[in-house]
Amino acid sequence: MELENRQIEVLRELVGTPTPTGSEQAGMMVLARRLKETTGLKPTIDVHGNLHCVLDRGAKRTVMLEGHCDEIGFLVQYIDDDGFVYLSALGGVTVPLCAAERIVIAGRNGPVNGVIGARPPHLMNAEERKKVAKDELRQMPCDIGASSREEAESLVAVGDAAVVDTGWRRLAGTRVSCRGFDNRVGTFAMCEAFAQIANSACGAGCNVHYVASVQEEVGLVGGKTAAYDVAPDIGVCCDVTFATDAQKEDRKAIGDVRLGRGVAIGVGPTYHRALTDHFTKVAETQGIPFQRRAAARGTGTCAWAMRLERGGAAVAQLSVPLRYMHSPVEVIDLRDVAAVIATVAKGVGALDDGFRLLPEQP
Repeated sequence: MELENRQIEVLRELVGTPTPTGSEQAGMMVLARRLKETTGLKPTIDVHGNLHCVLDRGAKRTVMLEGHCDEIGFLVQYIDDDGFVYLSALGGVTVPLCAAERIVIAGRNGPVNGVIGARPPHLMNAEERKKVAKDELRQMPCDIGASSREEAESLVAVGDAAVVDTGWRRLAGTRVSCRGFDNRVGTFAMCEAFAQIANSACGAGCNVHYVASVQEEVGLVGGKTAAYDVAPDIGVCCDVTFATDAQKEDRKAIGDVRLGRGVAIGVGPTYHRALTDHFTKVAETQGIPFQRRAAARGTGTCAWAMRLERGGAAVAQLSVPLRYMHSPVEVIDLRDVAAVIATVAKGVGALDDGFRLLPEQP
């Protein structure tokens, strides 16, 4: 199961576009162009920044497909007299990984390059060399080359967003590394699945809403507001999940999930059992590779937001396995992305108003 060349081009464009939390607009436009190209439908962007596209089939039941478009990043917090820029974290940044990284800031007149430097080993004693990277961003100035506060402020302003400047790298086979696959790859997969559903001849089925949500990394913000607005009966979320093939010691805690073994289907109390069984059966009958990812409680994805807004939706979680989450070198297998797209498209296409959501009644 493989992605088409055009799909890979779109995914590469999307992850090459900075979309730090609160600054997702450019990525939303990439997705909007893809939706117009593949479906002819006209997506909209709401006041929060969520991208929304609707397939209204006049059905009684509504399905919301969701994936968040924001990535972790930084915010310019302070500029000192010598022109050094200090950053604060947008989302779950692993601070020690920032040492000696390249940074790109969305400045006043365009992108501004910077680096987070590291103290030369010659100037450190033996004890200091054991811990080169600092634990707090306030200890790690970003050098944009400015020699004064005035020069720096002519380029960037407090509140400007930034990301680590690492891009798409093809690895062996169908593996790819890039920053911010979390979760542009998930919302891309939902976009492609939505397009396949829109172009299928599967009857009335359900009304389908695709949402690329904002600010998931700081509290599921877009997922909550979109779920309240759409009020879906069924919510299907695609996010990344931890692959434990590289860090084997994590398997006993979070399960055995590996790159190249297909879509990770969430199981546990958050997820509607009938939906979980439905998507599992679809994968089995269609020959789509899949694996199970158990979660004993809400996992911090927008499936949780859809589960709780208004009266709550029946939700399913279909995830892309990811190595090195929240680092500049996240790694996925493109075959797993194709498996997610196929499972969502086939699974949602097989839903209709007769699909039983309620349990047996007393």
